[in-house]
Order: sequence, then structure tokens, then C-alpha cells
Amino acid sequence: RCLAAGVPVVLATGKHRGPWVSSLISQVFGEASGRDAGALQPLSDWTLNAPGVFVQGLLVCNAAGQVVFRNTLPDDVVRLCLDVASRRGWTVLAYTDGDRVLSNRADPQTERLRPLQEPAVEVAAIGGAAVHKMLFLCSPEEESAVRAELAGDVGGKASLTVAIPGMVEVLPLGASKADGVRVALELLGFRPGEALALGDGENDFELLQLLGED
Repeated sequence: RCLAAGVPVVLATGKHRGPWVSSLISQVFGEASGRDAGALQPLSDWTLNAPGVFVQGLLVCNAAGQVVFRNTLPDDVVRLCLDVASRRGWTVLAYTDGDRVLSNRADPQTERLRPLQEPAVEVAAIGGAAVHKMLFLCSPEEESAVRAELAGDVGGKASLTVAIPGMVEVLPLGASKADGVRVALELLGFRPGEALALGDGENDFELLQLLGED
């Protein structure tokens, strides 16, 4: 209904650009019928009718699907994450430029990403890649302990968040989904107070806070 009414709909997600976007586009635009069927078309492979915000606000596309903003982790933080993963025997994923998700080792836990329709996880060397975020896989019961240890290792150099239980994410210091949405709103010419957001996780807190500022 929003699309049919011409309301800009910004995808704002912690996920990378991947198969889930085409699935969503097929679902949303496939439901159009009658008069709307010819009028409603996605503006790109990665967007609906407005900019798209991905990887916790660290990658933003304009409405035409072109990347206009990216934020990546410093190399020393990436190395710290790889060091702690090696020391503790943990699996860590790197969300890199080029819409790739790289894993430091083979692990059945990576199958947890399959229902999310993220890009296929590749076991590959992570060093040298431009990394948006690192994601540590653990059980929900281990999450607090993993997060506490990571805070001790990267505290002051990066920020931590959790979108899904058992997935602890390391982001550039101070970064959040709100940063990407702010860029998207600027592209659209809207103030934060003129937008509505829906969120259901810790990673949405800064976004909801931003829209409540106006």
C-alpha cells in the first residue's frame, strides 16, 4: 500500500545485499494487481522505490542501487577479531565489500544464515579484504560470555551489537543502522521526524532514537 501510494520505503537491515532482496522484491511486486501491476516496479535489484540501507547501516545504495556510502572496520580491529577467534576456537564471519560473507573456518553453524538468504558463506582468507563488520557465531547461552570477552579485546576500538541471539557483531566504533538511515533520508530530502521505522532488536535502538529526535 505504501508503494502504491508513492511513499518511499527504505530497506534498513543488518544483512548484506543478497538473495533475500530479490525474494522480497518478487513477493512485494508480485502481489501488485490490476492498475498497480504496471505502475509498480522496483528501481533496482537492491531497492524498492527509495535508497537501501544494509549491513547495520554500513552500506547505503541510492534508489538506483548505486553505493553512495560505506563504512569499514579498521584493519587492526579485523586482526584482533581473527586473533581472538583463533585463540578461542570460535567461528567468525566477515561481511566484506563485494557482497561477500567470508568465514575463518568450515562450521555447520554457518547454516544458520541460510534461512536469512544472506550471500553464501565462503571459507576464505579474510585478511586484506575491506570488512564492514565481523560476526561471531555462538549459542544463545554463550552469547553474554562471548560479548564480554570481545568487549575486553576490541573495547574502545569498535562497537558491539546483537540482532539475532547467538550472533555477536563487531562494527566500526560508534556505528549503527541510524548512520545509514540518516544518509538515506538526506537523499530523499526528509528530516528524521518525517519518517516511520519498525524495529525489533538491539541493533534498531539508535535508529528508533534518531527518528524520535525531531
